[in-house]
Amino acid sequence: MRTSLPDIYAAGDICTASWKRSALWQQMRLWTQARQMGWYAAKCITADLLGQDIEMDFCFELFAHITKFFNYKVILLGKYNAQGLGTDHELMLRCTKGMEYVKVVMQNGRMMGAVLIGETDLEETFENLILNQMDLSQYGENLLDPNIDIEDYFD
Repeated sequence: MRTSLPDIYAAGDICTASWKRSALWQQMRLWTQARQMGWYAAKCITADLLGQDIEMDFCFELFAHITKFFNYKVILLGKYNAQGLGTDHELMLRCTKGMEYVKVVMQNGRMMGAVLIGETDLEETFENLILNQMDLSQYGENLLDPNIDIEDYFD
């Protein structure tokens, strides 16, 4: 988070992440990322003052953003819009009118991203599935079957 000037650090919208990025994270200049970068900049400053090395913060492993839109909870995870995946991916959808919308981005049987709108209760499970990169090929469309409690299945 250090700039080219001595003792000057930057975070949020005014800087561009120049570290080796995780395949599941991208910079989007959102308030959630600005806050995470601010916390990480503070850790970097402290480590620098103490002469210590610092590890990359876990929050930069997976892109995640949570907000509300028209009173619906909206969660974006990983490569939620297939960013950078080319044409070698597939989308799976589940939609319950007026209640929820779930979109999952799959590539080579692995979950790469998701859009969750409404009270789906899938965010933690999907975050773990994206991070673990478990091969989900065998589950196919059943992965989004509302009658299957995948939170418990993958717990």
